Amino acid sequence: MTIQTVNNKKAAEAAECFENKLKLVEAKLQEQTANMEQLRECLQSLSLSTTYSENIAKMVSSITHEVRNPLTSVSGFLQLIKQTSNLETIHQYTDFALSELTQASDLITDFLNLSKSQSKESTPLSINKFIKELYPVFKSEANLKGITLNIKITSDEPLCIIHKQHLTQVLVNIVRNAFEATEANHPSTQKEVNITTEVSMDQLLVIVEDNGCGMTEEQLNHLYTPLQTTKKNGTGMGLYVCKQLIEKYGGKMNVDSAIEKGTTISIQLPVYYP
Repeated sequence: MTIQTVNNKKAAEAAECFENKLKLVEAKLQEQTANMEQLRECLQSLSLSTTYSENIAKMVSSITHEVRNPLTSVSGFLQLIKQTSNLETIHQYTDFALSELTQASDLITDFLNLSKSQSKESTPLSINKFIKELYPVFKSEANLKGITLNIKITSDEPLCIIHKQHLTQVLVNIVRNAFEATEANHPSTQKEVNITTEVSMDQLLVIVEDNGCGMTEEQLNHLYTPLQTTKKNGTGMGLYVCKQLIEKYGGKMNVDSAIEKGTTISIQLPVYYP
């Protein structure tokens, strides 16, 4: 096989790879167009409601701005792609475009999850059974990250009124935040996350505790502020959405944290007695 044949083969493979990436970018752009329309409809319906969330109206302009930024970047990258024939540069631009689209998609998904929460039906839920169902999922992720995960379930069999999907969304968000916080620990420090359920004064508590990096007082003060995040790829919507969902069912969220000591988040829900 001649050098020219090898070069031609590599060029063909590179061109095919680029074509596949470009198709993926175009597909994601179409998906975002549909999502943006759905988001617009949700914003219109939410603007008529003042009881569900007082902060929704304040978020509308920020949401639009935050989503527009990555989509504008994608448009810019596509223009640059048209102006270059360098395959390495083209691959770099398409990777950037895909990353920006993922960021926009995450933000839209978080907001839509919040807006859709009004229509879900709530039913009595066994918290012990619920934790046991999620435990294998959390345990698998903890093992991959070298984290020791412990659960301690109350001897009672408490029920609470909440939609299972909502509580799953809340707990997954909080536990994964705990995992991320403990990943920053020094290699010599044990990485540990504990999930506990308790019943106190007709209130059900789900407590997630980690020994991770902790948060400053300033971070705690802005913990539930939409669109503000310290994460590199975060949307700043996660804990805000969690708080809104828990409060929808008459519950509360409490957070205690200290730098280099860890964070404890407590979810409090009224106990349901059949």
